[in-house]
Amino acid sequence: MRTIDLILLLNDFKKNNHIFIEVDDQRLPVVDIEVSDNKIFLKTSSNLHGLKNWEFIVLLNKKEYYEFPIFYQYKNSHRQLFGFRVANDCLLLG
Repeated sequence: MRTIDLILLLNDFKKNNHIFIEVDDQRLPVVDIEVSDNKIFLKTSSNLHGLKNWEFIVLLNKKEYYEFPIFYQYKNSHRQLFGFRVANDCLLLG
């Protein structure tokens, strides 16, 4: 998924919803992003509070990032983000 597509989709949800990566029935809060080689990598942590929707959008909403694909850590590799679902006021990316 491109960054601009995710931003447009997230704008329809509450600004205080928390952002998580959902992997193997685990929810890991997204705490930051890293930009490298024209790609965006979502950073997660099991012991920190995650970003809220509005904070996440502020980090992503830079014109130079709009065409970048988004990836997240899965075991020892990266997977590209393809969508999300909503559960209990949380946005679960995957």
